[in-house]
Amino acid sequence: MWAFAMIERLTYRYMKKLSSDSLDELMGGQSFTARTRLIRKLVDTLKGQDQTKAVVMTCLKTAEKLANTRNTLAHNPWQIWIDFDESKFKSAIKNVTNENAKLDLEQVRAFRDEAGELASTLEYQLAELRYPGP
Repeated sequence: MWAFAMIERLTYRYMKKLSSDSLDELMGGQSFTARTRLIRKLVDTLKGQDQTKAVVMTCLKTAEKLANTRNTLAHNPWQIWIDFDESKFKSAIKNVTNENAKLDLEQVRAFRDEAGELASTLEYQLAELRYPGP
């Protein structure tokens, strides 16, 4: 969750940096997808820097995909139960509105690792971009 929070923080930081308007304040109540869509448009307006811009765009697309997992983790309880057929404890995070959408411990750890790497890469690549400024 912490790693994805870093990704969310980057969306606010770079909405502010990429524009002379107070976009970070104006977009505060908007969804993560709306914020990443705006950042994509702002990055796309930058001249040149095609390789870095392409990496940023890929990172934002990946972040949008990870947002679904983040939402499942953030809004659903961890469940632990005994599977009497297999005679063992099981656990998962199950989506309250869709019990087929569940995450086991391995998937949670994979999310943690992917979100952490993505946050680091996105922050580095956004910092590499050169902005014309106000």
